[in-house]
Amino acid sequence: MKRALERLRRRYPWLDHAVRAQQRYDQSQGDFYAAGITYFTVFAMFPVLMVGFAVVGFVLASRPDRLAEIDSWVKGAVPGEFGEQIISLMDAAIASRTSVGVIGLATALYVGLLWMQRLRAALSQMWGQHFPPPGFLNTKVSDVIALVAAFLASLLTIGFGVLATSALRLAGSVRLGSLVVSIL
Repeated sequence: MKRALERLRRRYPWLDHAVRAQQRYDQSQGDFYAAGITYFTVFAMFPVLMVGFAVVGFVLASRPDRLAEIDSWVKGAVPGEFGEQIISLMDAAIASRTSVGVIGLATALYVGLLWMQRLRAALSQMWGQHFPPPGFLNTKVSDVIALVAAFLASLLTIGFGVLATSALRLAGSVRLGSLVVSIL
């Protein structure tokens, strides 16, 4: 079996490349770093959701007409005591929007910095580049800048997606656009 694989690797350079990439991934503890990055990515979702809920709370607090519409919709969809509990939970969430937002932002920053640290360690290990760290403060400032840049890039990507979908909808070619994006 091993000889057959060696022959195939000599015969097909792309296979040899794939096998060497897998070996390097294993030697560099790729699974370990991938698990760490995945953990912090999932963990970061919760504070980001907290910030999102706080933003919605601020919007609803400034728009009592929308809040009344939502309340009446909830009362119609979920009648009785359970509907009242949902409305009271919404009111409590809106009342605590500032503290939820501040805690969410602080936690998102902390988790984001941990995420950047794990990402830097993983990429350094994978590419075999080990430099002396530039210092705690410089590293954290650099990580915050990279985190903000990644967040802005995500927002721009979402914005361009919405803009492209709207443009395709106006042109009547949503299905064609979806097909092109699927192929790409």
